[in-house]
Amino acid sequence: QLRARLQEGQSLSDALAGLHEAPPVLIAAVRAGERTSNLAEALDEYLRFDELLQRLRRKVVSAAIYPALVTGLGIFITVFLLIVVMPGFARMYQNLRGKAGGLTGWLIELSLWVNAHRTATLAVVLAAAAAGIWALRSAWAPRLLARGAVVVPWLRARIHDFQLAMLYQSLALLLKGGYPMVEALEIAGRSSLGSQVGAALVRARASIMQGSRVSQALMAAGLCDEVGRRLMAAAERNGEFPRAAEVVAQMHGERFELFVERLTRIVEPALLLAVAVMVGGIVVAMYLPVFDMATRLR
Repeated sequence: QLRARLQEGQSLSDALAGLHEAPPVLIAAVRAGERTSNLAEALDEYLRFDELLQRLRRKVVSAAIYPALVTGLGIFITVFLLIVVMPGFARMYQNLRGKAGGLTGWLIELSLWVNAHRTATLAVVLAAAAAGIWALRSAWAPRLLARGAVVVPWLRARIHDFQLAMLYQSLALLLKGGYPMVEALEIAGRSSLGSQVGAALVRARASIMQGSRVSQALMAAGLCDEVGRRLMAAAERNGEFPRAAEVVAQMHGERFELFVERLTRIVEPALLLAVAVMVGGIVVAMYLPVFDMATRLR
């Protein structure tokens, strides 16, 4: 489609605008490059922006792979114990002492139910695994997780760091292309930055159009902290808005990466412990009647 539009004589920016999947920031960057006859540099700037976005996303996906594997292994071992191992123990206890009670009895009942619905159980497990793999590769899963994370204050703050890193990197790209701040904020607001950031951008644009300083408008809208405000205030004096936006984007990006690393260090051992407790609990429950019989014999 893109090549056909170009062959019709359309400009690259107009051809991209006709493609619904083209990001607004890319279209704006190409349009700026066409306007200044420096399209190659504009595309290079967008590639740097996209690299930052992909790096942060890869960080999240990489951090999710190990917990997903541990969780999958724990579920596989649990299902194996319930389908293959537990029925043998159930028959043994039935022959020795009748129906087992307590936790062991509950596990035996669960094992019997799972074996009675073995096909459905395996189908659910495989479907869950396929859904997990698809979610890691899809684009909507991170957005869905972000919406769920906003209810937790410390998670919401880190998601906000990711959104601000994308916002300021977009602003740096657009400002380098010659867009005024108000127009750059409007274009950046079309990106998938979340409804809260989008509403804050609308407030910031309105405040700037009414005569407020950029740093004050961004601060009042909740789009920068004190460090970001000072950087943007310095840019108001020297005109280096693109450079200031890049520094703010880097700052928020580093915060988000540090958060992902720390969360990974906490979640990985916690998941291992949870899986070990779950599997170990099943094994102990299987042998509880044996320990009970041994105690009675003594």
